[in-house]
Amino acid sequence: MAPIRNTQKMTHMTDKPTTWAGAIAAHHNKQNKVRVYFNFHKKLFSVQEKVDGRWKVVNHTNTIYLHNVSFKVSEAGRQRVLREKKKNVHAFIEGERLPFVPSSFTYDSTVTYNPYKNPTFTISNHYNKPIDKAKYVAIVNGMVRAFYTKYKGEPV
Repeated sequence: MAPIRNTQKMTHMTDKPTTWAGAIAAHHNKQNKVRVYFNFHKKLFSVQEKVDGRWKVVNHTNTIYLHNVSFKVSEAGRQRVLREKKKNVHAFIEGERLPFVPSSFTYDSTVTYNPYKNPTFTISNHYNKPIDKAKYVAIVNGMVRAFYTKYKGEPV
């Protein structure tokens, strides 16, 4: 399905047309919190949801859209990577899953994570500035792009 503009009417997974704002509100009423990490074996992003109080992988994808996003790194996991020189899952992008993102949004920041270079996720096109949060994130074809970012240490 093609992305929609902020003011466009759309139909998605229902017969009732809605607006972008209505779709966001509808998704807030559901539990759509997910956590995403890059799976080096599958070369895709693994998507986890809470099932019976535990995070479980529910699918693998190279495209997902998120809202109200936090970038999380386990420092203990990162230290294990540095010590053992072996990859492990210790960094996640957490947020609310969206079925689409408006085409009117311009993602101005490319987000990366490399435990050997930085202890946090960073904005690679802003001289590796650390990032904590973003209003929206689009992961498309392996690229993580953020919109309305909050840099580490900045007030909300």
